[in-house]
Amino acid sequence: MKLKETTNEIPANLDPRLQRVIAFNQSEHKEAHPHLFNAESAETADAREIAVIAKVRDIEAWKNLSGVRQIADLGSVPEEQENVRLVTARIAADQIEQIRKSPAVMSLKASQLLKPQLFKTIEETKARADLLNQNTKSNGGKGVVIGIVDYGCDFTHKNFIHSDGTSRILSYWDQTFDNSSDAEFGYGKVFSQAQLNSALKKHDPFAVLQLPNPRNRDPWHGTHVMDTAAGNGNGTNTPGPAPQADIVFVQLNAEDVPWSGPDAVKGDFGSSVHLLEALQYIYKLAGDRPCVTNISLGTNGGPHDGTSLVEVGFDTLLSAANNRAIVLAASNSYTDGIHASGTIRQNEVKDLSWIVEKSDRTSNEIELWYDAEDEFSCQLITPDGQNLGEVKLGTTHQAVGNRNEILIFISHRKQDPNNDDNVINIFMERGLPAGAWTLRLRGENIRSGKYHAWIERDDFGQSHFEKPLDNTHTLGSICCGKKTVVVGSYSAKEAGTPLSFFSSAGPTRDGRQKPEISAPGGNETQDEPVKFKVMAAKSGSIDGVTPMMGTSMAAPAVTGIIALMLAEALAHGISLSSEEIHEILRKSARPMSGGWHDRYGFGRIDAAKAVQLVGELTPVH
Repeated sequence: MKLKETTNEIPANLDPRLQRVIAFNQSEHKEAHPHLFNAESAETADAREIAVIAKVRDIEAWKNLSGVRQIADLGSVPEEQENVRLVTARIAADQIEQIRKSPAVMSLKASQLLKPQLFKTIEETKARADLLNQNTKSNGGKGVVIGIVDYGCDFTHKNFIHSDGTSRILSYWDQTFDNSSDAEFGYGKVFSQAQLNSALKKHDPFAVLQLPNPRNRDPWHGTHVMDTAAGNGNGTNTPGPAPQADIVFVQLNAEDVPWSGPDAVKGDFGSSVHLLEALQYIYKLAGDRPCVTNISLGTNGGPHDGTSLVEVGFDTLLSAANNRAIVLAASNSYTDGIHASGTIRQNEVKDLSWIVEKSDRTSNEIELWYDAEDEFSCQLITPDGQNLGEVKLGTTHQAVGNRNEILIFISHRKQDPNNDDNVINIFMERGLPAGAWTLRLRGENIRSGKYHAWIERDDFGQSHFEKPLDNTHTLGSICCGKKTVVVGSYSAKEAGTPLSFFSSAGPTRDGRQKPEISAPGGNETQDEPVKFKVMAAKSGSIDGVTPMMGTSMAAPAVTGIIALMLAEALAHGISLSSEEIHEILRKSARPMSGGWHDRYGFGRIDAAKAVQLVGELTPVH
């Protein structure tokens, strides 16, 4: 096996994931990689579509480009010229290069994988009604819309049903459902509150709506998350922070997510493109009502400086109106060995040891970012010591097998258009040798020399760096935006409320302080694996609970508390910007150190104090 430089038919200045699509599309064995393309598109590879996010300077010119199927316009991008907009679309795989070359296109990125990341929670965060100041008017979040973007909505659980038997869910958009004409973005199916109410009167509500029944399945992540934020306790006698809020649930589609291989995704989770479309749907449906959305999903890669187009999309949506918030789980990667960093000097050589376990039957990916003012070269060395060759800045290379199938694809992109930094992406397909792979870096032209590398998340075979580990900068790939709220996790059931062993650490790669806040997300010990987990609604049970742990469980507690803050503001005639929400969370936090902590954030959330501070603000007339 040997690396060979790709031809000029694959431009090195393109998004590495789109480069990879082009490479496989040109390969003699493209039929072996259907997961790279949109499953709903035409049968031939040349006609298949890729889900993308784009930053464009001329929206009409963009819409009129050949091969572009426009889906959503997210609005004007903050800190850019007024006519620069962020959009999602589906584009023809055989026209990627021509579309990117258009003067209307500033940046074009492929879809990327996202995966999922109460009694004690409510008591510890002081979110229970009797623990709030009696002069508050938050009324359980009444008048606020809580959006849940996740996987698995059991709308039949009593915690999501009013006492009169009607659903608390205003709308349920199942993006995975067979395409329906009533879906705003042209895929999936939307179930209205009236449809859910009608189904709830039937013997088998899921059969009526032709949805999978959660009975006899593993507990659904999204149901647990939704209850932690907004359950009313009608089934479990333990309400979440915002039991009076209305709910919108979006189940993510993952049919165009290729980046960790088909074994890793299995069609169960959502992509970054579908995520942005889900958010726009939620905020449009909420209209003028205050709205906070929970996203307990994530991956490891990305620039970690807030410039990914997904994070720009978050900031765009939050800048469009006040009384909006997006809450993200910080990720559960602290102990996974997925991050490495360092500084390289002129002509210095440094090796990163990348361990693929023998049990790993999945594909693997690594992503390394460094400053635009520097120039590195890299080499990939196999576990048996074979050096596959040098990859210079601004080139792409691939290694092929005996049948000329692509086994390794490496892109060394010069100056990504969103932050001007350089990035190395290495994609390894399934079936390659296990052991210690070496990524060898050489400083060719150095001024700064700083670099950060992340190994992509893979729940079915996580590769990792060799010890000693650098567990800093392990926030999820979508957790580094400027206006979102990122939540770390601690154990509320142990003395001293210690950090959860898995809760990821900041800061961002550009040095900003994230996570902002922390909440109960559980913990685990070898002797008592369930004792310290978070209990919330169990799908398929009608009134039962199930234990789960993760920053996925901490984030919705904060989501519910922000709903209380927004309801309090609504009652006082106050409008809250995303900056004001951040400031209130910071001021009301119970600090665990002298200031900001890279895993606790500014401290443990305090619902009573946060709601009180909202009520003390001066109303806007």
